[in-house]
Amino acid sequence: MNYQSIYNHLQAGGFAAYSPGQHRGRCTSPYVVLRNAGSADTYSMTGTEYELLLYYPEERYSELEDFVLSVQRWMNRLYPALRLIDGPGPHYLDGDVAGYLVSLLYQSWRPAAANRTERK
Repeated sequence: MNYQSIYNHLQAGGFAAYSPGQHRGRCTSPYVVLRNAGSADTYSMTGTEYELLLYYPEERYSELEDFVLSVQRWMNRLYPALRLIDGPGPHYLDGDVAGYLVSLLYQSWRPAAANRTERK
């Protein structure tokens, strides 16, 4: 599982998906920012974490939990290749975009590329 496949999956589910820094202005409709939250090698595997930052318009707070659940249900389709490891986090009002922010943290494991030789 990689960044692009997760991004495409979100869009296929009808979610407005953005990379960090792409969305500009106020939060007038729900959207998701997908970011790579880092990787770590453990033995012969690499675990990569992907954070989904869910934004929802501040004047529609009562609908926020349903949006979070709909994203989680859609992302469950990628299990076991991608699994939720933390979240949903607390709801924060981001005054810069006039929207509430909730995060979900997912993790994907794949064989590590480090310390491997190419086979011909």
